[in-house]
Parts: sequence; C-alpha cells; structure tokens
Amino acid sequence: MESINSIYFSPTHTTKTIANTLANDLCSNLVNQINLTKSDFEINTDQFNADSISIIGMPVYSGRLPLDAVVRFLNIDGKSSKAIVLVVYGNREFDDALLELAELAQKANFQVIAAAAFIGEHSYSTAQKPIAANRPDANDLLQIHAFSSQIKVKMETANRDHLFALKQLPGNRPFVERKQRPALAPETNSSNCTLCGACAECCPTGAITVNRNVFTDAEKCIWCCACVKQCPEQARTFDVEIIQTIRERLFKNCAQRKEPQFFL
Repeated sequence: MESINSIYFSPTHTTKTIANTLANDLCSNLVNQINLTKSDFEINTDQFNADSISIIGMPVYSGRLPLDAVVRFLNIDGKSSKAIVLVVYGNREFDDALLELAELAQKANFQVIAAAAFIGEHSYSTAQKPIAANRPDANDLLQIHAFSSQIKVKMETANRDHLFALKQLPGNRPFVERKQRPALAPETNSSNCTLCGACAECCPTGAITVNRNVFTDAEKCIWCCACVKQCPEQARTFDVEIIQTIRERLFKNCAQRKEPQFFL
C-alpha cells in the first residue's frame, strides 16, 4: 500500500488512539489523518485511491454512531478504496454500531475488508466510579498489533475476488432509534476555571463559548464529556441526576473486562 488514512471522530481521544495505532502498525510510511471531531476538518481527495487503505473509527453512543460523525463522514468519497472499520465502546455493548459503520463506509464508496470493536474508557467514567478506566491499555495495544497482522495476512494471501468478503457482522436492522436526550450539559466550577478555553477548543459541536465566563449551549451538547476529560483544572463536571444514574448502572453492571473483537 502507498499510504494509509486514519479517519476518526474522537472527542475523548480513545478512538483516535486506536485508529492511529492500527494505521501506523499497518503502514508507518505515510499516515494521513482526517479528524472528524471538529467541524472544520479537511479532506484531500487524492488520499483515496486503489493503493490506499483507510482506517475508519467512531465511538458508540447508546448503541449507535454519533449523528454528527455520520453527517461529517458522508462528505468523503472513498473512490472504491479499501477500508477497515472499527468502533470503540465503553465496556457495555457495541450493539448495532459496527454494522452501521460498515454500511456507512460502503455508502461512502469504501470497500470494507475488516472490522473490529474495541473498548475505551467510558465518557462517564470517574475516579470514584471507573468504567473501563485507562483503556485502551497495554493489552489492547497488543490486540491491535494482532489485528494488524491478521489484516496483512488477508491482503497477502486472499484471492482478489474474495478480498472484500467480510464475516457477518453482529447487529440488527432496522437499527435502534437514537435516543432523544434532554438538553443538559456539563457545568463549570467558576472557582477552579481559569477561562483558558480548552473546553471550547475540544468541543466537537461548538457548544461552548468562553468570554468573561463559560457558556454551554445544552441544545448542542452531545454528552461526549470531552470538556470534562480535557479541562486542565478539572473545572468541568457532568453530575446531573440522569448521568449519575447511568454512571452507577454502568459501574455496577459493566465491571467485567471485555476484549476486542475482530471480523475479517
């Protein structure tokens, strides 16, 4: 392969870490990154050709792909180039999301040759209520390398006519409807906040503005918790009742470690 593209939507950087690790493992020569997390992402159409492979990674939100990620991704034309799709979930389940991403990639004119579901630290994880804390971890990185090796073998040995054949992916159609979330957003502790603007910079929907104070448009918030995870002063928290309930349920019911799953 001449080059590899790492395409991802990754507010808390776990999907980015996994996608880029796999991309560099497959082809260290040239990795082009397309970060769909910010709305001003750039696409070079020359990146997609018969000799390129794209890693397409997205997180799982309530069993589905984030709608903003889907809309942004559909600006890309894969030009019938090869792709590997992966989803990252917080140790509950990935439900229909991997099947959804494979079909989305095909809709964008990619030929999907492999797929995977990885685990990343849940957006609602805290020190007091850890949920898949610190994942991807060292063992996950080893699994990424193993997946990379399997992909290389497939590309080297598969009959060209069967290269794009993919195992049946888990999931159900029609996909479960996306949940209508109430208009809620993380809050700012003004005594800790230095108005540095890190929260506004990392917000994938532009929901946060920082002037003399921090304002969050709850209608735009997708509950990704990027601002919570990336605030250098730990001034952002998301502890409203519904989030506390979800966090407690996940903490109690999703403590057993799950491992990545590969489909080739």
